[in-house]
Amino acid sequence: MKTMILALALMGSFNAWSADVSNEQVVNIEVTENGFQPKSLDVKPNVPVVLKITRKIDSTCSTQIQIPSKKTKKDLPLNETVSISIGKLEKGEIRFGCGMNMMDGGKILIK
Repeated sequence: MKTMILALALMGSFNAWSADVSNEQVVNIEVTENGFQPKSLDVKPNVPVVLKITRKIDSTCSTQIQIPSKKTKKDLPLNETVSISIGKLEKGEIRFGCGMNMMDGGKILIK
């Protein structure tokens, strides 16, 4: 009986942990001849956000992405997806763009 109770308690803990993982907001972004696409992203506040960025074009200055307010800058290898976890966000707006600030980037709207 004690073993059964322990097993049920562990299952409940595992389910709670896996529920937290599934609440993650994953946003896909592509770098194309038109820059970062989409340019505007809507996410929910206080839910972890992961950006998945794929650079699909070689002739662009966007070989990096930067998110100044998060002090984040990452290389974007051609045709490879790069994941950036930016955590839970408060309501507002966060801007992102290329590593050289020469290209119109985009914004994340937290509503």
